[in-house]
Amino acid sequence: MPLINVLCDVKIWILIGIVLALSVGFENSNASTILMFVLIAQMAVSLDGIQFKKDDFKHYDKEIIWNLLFCFVFNTGLTLLCGLCFIDDSHLWTGWVMLSSVPCGVSVVVATIVMRGDAKLSVLSLTVIYICAIALTPLITKTLLGDSVNPLEVLKYIVLFIAVPFALSFLVRRLHLKRTVKSVFINLMMLFMVFIGLGSRREFIFSDFDVVMLLILACVFRIFIASFALLFFFKKKGVKREDSVVYLSMAAWKNSGMSISMTMALFAATMPDAVLPCVVSLVMEAVWFAVMSKVIEKVWPISDEDVKAEAEARAA
Repeated sequence: MPLINVLCDVKIWILIGIVLALSVGFENSNASTILMFVLIAQMAVSLDGIQFKKDDFKHYDKEIIWNLLFCFVFNTGLTLLCGLCFIDDSHLWTGWVMLSSVPCGVSVVVATIVMRGDAKLSVLSLTVIYICAIALTPLITKTLLGDSVNPLEVLKYIVLFIAVPFALSFLVRRLHLKRTVKSVFINLMMLFMVFIGLGSRREFIFSDFDVVMLLILACVFRIFIASFALLFFFKKKGVKREDSVVYLSMAAWKNSGMSISMTMALFAATMPDAVLPCVVSLVMEAVWFAVMSKVIEKVWPISDEDVKAEAEARAA
């Protein structure tokens, strides 16, 4: 395998992050602050190149609403349902709530492109979802966690993780970074997130491995089983493949990196184990992307008509 393919493979970077986290750990009192900078940098580079026209929203209005529902109703609801299995543990339940409250990951755009979906729909939906998240994330955390979290603190972080990366993306655009450079940088930041999040809870993982396995099983249900069921449902109901790809991404991929940063910033001192559901989700979502990008080509291969339509759309 060529070196550039290895460097652009997020699975390899995450695997390295897991190995480093479990072997050496990460003990640093400024872990949450470091993680914030890592996430902001990753999102700023990820958002580079996202462009759209004002009139595009009118063309995709119904599809955007569906994506909003898949992100903040289906995905959030399913995440909370999985979290109910851990409700007796206040730390883990808090982590599940924080994970459920964040919007979809910026990587849904990458997933859409790789699985040959409607990239413009993905970009437009991502923009609307992130704007809505400014209100929805504090609302969800306040409703489910009550006084244990200050909604204004959540609002501060959600604005920090959305507004700042969007602003920085305009500066990144001036660097004219090549796609491979951006891909390697994004993967490197993913490695850091896994290393910091998982490494900071290294002792818990070794002492309560059975709990970690339950978290993995819950994520398998939330991410894999749910998305595969949706895949077959969309195909059977005749939903357009290019739209279905975007819906699947929104329904499966939370911004786990954001939830890790927020959870560590808000609960590192009082509930250190709350970050575990977010970290496990981050790893499992990356695995899901690798698996789904292969499965969808076999279960729902793109037709000649779709290839022609895709070429015409790019030409336009």
